[in-house]
Amino acid sequence: MKNRFEKVRFIYIVGWIVVFIALFLYMQLKERYSFYFTEQWNIFLYDWPFVKSVLWQPGGLARLIADFLIQFFIYPYCGALISAFLLTSTGIITSIILKRLAPALHLSVLSLLPVISFLFLQFNINYQLSGTVAFLLFLCAFVFYLKIQSLVWRIIYTSFFSLLLYWLAGPVASLFVAAILITELFVNFRSFYYFLLPVALVYLSAVVCLRLGVAGELKYLLLPDGYFTWKLQAGNVIYQPWLLMLAILLLALLLGPVKRVKKNIQVAGLVIQFVVFGWLSVFNSSFMIDSRHETFKELDYYMRQQDWDKLLERCSQIDMNNYLYQNCRNVALAEKGLLAENLFDYKQGDLRSIYLSWDKTPYISVLLSDVYFSMGHIALSQRMAFESNESVNNYNPRMLKRLIQTNLIYGAYPVAKKYIAILEKTKYYADWARSQRRFLENDKAVEDDTLLGSKRECIFPKNVLSGKNGFDSDLKHIIDHNPTHQASIQYLGAIYLLMRDIEGFKTMVEKYYDTPALPALPKGFQEGVMLFAANDTSALKHYAISDQVIQGFEAYKNKRNSQNMYLNFLLK
Repeated sequence: MKNRFEKVRFIYIVGWIVVFIALFLYMQLKERYSFYFTEQWNIFLYDWPFVKSVLWQPGGLARLIADFLIQFFIYPYCGALISAFLLTSTGIITSIILKRLAPALHLSVLSLLPVISFLFLQFNINYQLSGTVAFLLFLCAFVFYLKIQSLVWRIIYTSFFSLLLYWLAGPVASLFVAAILITELFVNFRSFYYFLLPVALVYLSAVVCLRLGVAGELKYLLLPDGYFTWKLQAGNVIYQPWLLMLAILLLALLLGPVKRVKKNIQVAGLVIQFVVFGWLSVFNSSFMIDSRHETFKELDYYMRQQDWDKLLERCSQIDMNNYLYQNCRNVALAEKGLLAENLFDYKQGDLRSIYLSWDKTPYISVLLSDVYFSMGHIALSQRMAFESNESVNNYNPRMLKRLIQTNLIYGAYPVAKKYIAILEKTKYYADWARSQRRFLENDKAVEDDTLLGSKRECIFPKNVLSGKNGFDSDLKHIIDHNPTHQASIQYLGAIYLLMRDIEGFKTMVEKYYDTPALPALPKGFQEGVMLFAANDTSALKHYAISDQVIQGFEAYKNKRNSQNMYLNFLLK
């Protein structure tokens, strides 16, 4: 008997080790850039006022634990390692619950169903890791509940912990009281109505929080929606882990009275469990993973690292029929000084390929902040950074860095100092933040810095109102003020061409050609000149249009080359 017990225990331990390794490898291969992306939307400050402010909110402890763990996602492999530990722990505790409720059955495979659900839910950019942490806290509280034999103590424990769990973990307290109510219906039907008390306590807690303005709707205070970005709609997928947990709990309670099961039935049961597990895995992988989002997360990572070569290499491997991708690629080209040279060597759509319309979402705000910063439009870059930061409780580390940079550029040193002080309380960004203090109240240091000095020269004159006469007018002011900032004129010319505004492009070329802003025409601009000067030999000579560009234009006009990308775009 002892040898059999040891064998079962060994298989149990090895099984969960295998699960942990499998989860780690899968997430490292499939979700690596999701972890880097998630890290940018959370922050943990080593600061008691911050900790206290979070702890006093419903679900504060779960959020605090999640934020603490997420800060390590910036390091390679840490995101997959931490998530694999959380998910494996979820599976182990769930299996303990199922074993206690149905001791004669082997339901361990079913305990993986919530694990699989959370695994794929993590791919959703709007899901918060605090939901997984809160679920773990619920499981721990439920395990202790199952150990209590006395009805009175179960009522006391459930009532107290329903309130405590709501405070520490948030809406998952609803799952806690629902699971206990279902359990009591099976094990203590005559007295189950006593457990309506904790249900009422959780509901009243949510109502109080609603009145206090913690959230705008009860569903964010009672349901899994509370672990989703509040300004967006979660959709039904957010309910899957809770529903699966209640379903397998109900199954265990139904089968709990079974004392002995024949071996062939046990084998059939395991096969069914694996089939369900496999089906859910395939369904979630196809339904909950959007390959476009995963690609954007990867490009966003290269943007943040300013690894322009890697970004362009990745863009050459994917279908670029996506404005988000095109924005990222064009920033990389501009930063390498190649946007005007290679504009039509790549697939372009329209003006949205250069910069998207602002939809007030934090993700687009971050992208636009990068685009405008590359252009030299510091005012709009700062605004987008502020808007993005505001939507995530003012704690987006990437945009905090941008706000530090833009305020240093403007000479708004007290504001920059405020943001520096925030990042100094973090683990990963503290050194960078401290390094920025040398610029405070030091105009010369800012002007001598390669990045900040160049961007400061792009600032509009005080008597010019940004956006008053159109976006192209803003870029012209930047070019006039800082003609050496090559990205500005490259973006301006690209905007005219993508808008098919040939007259505007012609005026720009006539104004800036053979000046410090445009000493020579890059290939993309030469191709644009052909649209208004193809038959003007003197103009072609004046603008030094290459023979290759002239021959390409003539071949297209004579129907000998229908693959000319820029002419197919501009003349269609």
